[in-house]
Amino acid sequence: MPNVLITGADRGLGLSLCKEYLQRGYTVFAGKFMADYTLLEDLRAQNERLHIIWLDVGESASIENAVQMIERTVGTLDAFISNAALMGRTKCDLYDPPMEVERAWDSFRVNALGPLLLTEKLLPLMEKSPMKRLCYVSSEVACIALMKYRCDEPFPYPMSKAGMQMGVRMMHNELYERGYMFRLFHPGWMKFRNADGSLTEIAMYDPDDIGAIAARYFEKDLYDEHRLVMVDFNGYEWPF
Repeated sequence: MPNVLITGADRGLGLSLCKEYLQRGYTVFAGKFMADYTLLEDLRAQNERLHIIWLDVGESASIENAVQMIERTVGTLDAFISNAALMGRTKCDLYDPPMEVERAWDSFRVNALGPLLLTEKLLPLMEKSPMKRLCYVSSEVACIALMKYRCDEPFPYPMSKAGMQMGVRMMHNELYERGYMFRLFHPGWMKFRNADGSLTEIAMYDPDDIGAIAARYFEKDLYDEHRLVMVDFNGYEWPF
């Protein structure tokens, strides 16, 4: 039975991916961060193959605890989906000082460095797997070539996501030769899931629909695995 770790699983795409992979027969380790959301616990009551882990991807101790739990439970890991992100509208504007510098650093800690640190700690578990699938959820705002069309985004989120993608690029350079397969995925503008499970009408896409698309893309083998590309929910490639 294959297994997967999904971060940022409390709601939205992360929760939808948990449901998708459970339906596909995986053992799912779900990273939980939001104490006021209990949707993961509701899902756990329906399926014992779901294991909930308290996980702050920006904290080394939290990452170590998560990795140890996975090792104790299954001993190996087949797939890792880095979905957690800090998306708050931090005040970091050159034209409206002062910047909220500490909050800006939080964006880099969680969005750029967190996925790399977690990947580093998971590699010994993934070395034992024949699958070795590393998947990272990104965003159109990480595309430097396209940001000339966007002036409404605070600096930290786009900068940190672009930093994450550079980290993934560098990991691909090293790890592809060792049998690791990489995915970069842009999910589009998804509706927000409230604590009671309902969806807001703002935005375009149901995260359950995007989760199904993402899971298929993450699972399937590609003929051009040597290429690192960012693909969106329609299958289009984006520059990054």
